[in-house]
Amino acid sequence: MKTLIVYYSFSGNNEALAKELQRRLNCEIFKITEENKRGAFTIFLDVLFKRTPKVKEPWLDIKTYDHVILIAPIWAGRIASPLKAFIKLEKYDLRDYSFITLCGSQGNKHITKELKKIIQKKPAAVLELAINDILPPEHQNKLKYTSGHRVDKNDMEKFSERIDKFLQTTGLLEKEHAH
Repeated sequence: MKTLIVYYSFSGNNEALAKELQRRLNCEIFKITEENKRGAFTIFLDVLFKRTPKVKEPWLDIKTYDHVILIAPIWAGRIASPLKAFIKLEKYDLRDYSFITLCGSQGNKHITKELKKIIQKKPAAVLELAINDILPPEHQNKLKYTSGHRVDKNDMEKFSERIDKFLQTTGLLEKEHAH
């Protein structure tokens, strides 16, 4: 199955996740880049006014891939606007897709619904990996720690079993090949 990983990352955490998946699947990867520089205030404005930023046109033909894994952070319970901008450009060419995120905390119940509304078809799988779950108890549920944490190889290892299950659900990883 020809697979592509498409990701947007503001802090670098979702980029680390994308590269981990690429390592496991040995597939192509595409980074979404914006035309304008982004800051925390821009994120706030995008969320508040439901703005869609301008992203650079992709250089690849998305319809040539059997499955696309979309990766992006969750901002105020919604998929990051740069990924939404990419999806709006490519939604008619997405054949089969899934979504995975490395976000502050779980409980973003509307992700599947939001994806289905934008793309007009349900994802094969959706997974939220919460940074809050891997923090020491004294740092859990505190925004400065969940938003300020930068994942490393040890953090990815803590999510390994859940990542394998996600990839098995999408049909991209057989159980006997799980890490």
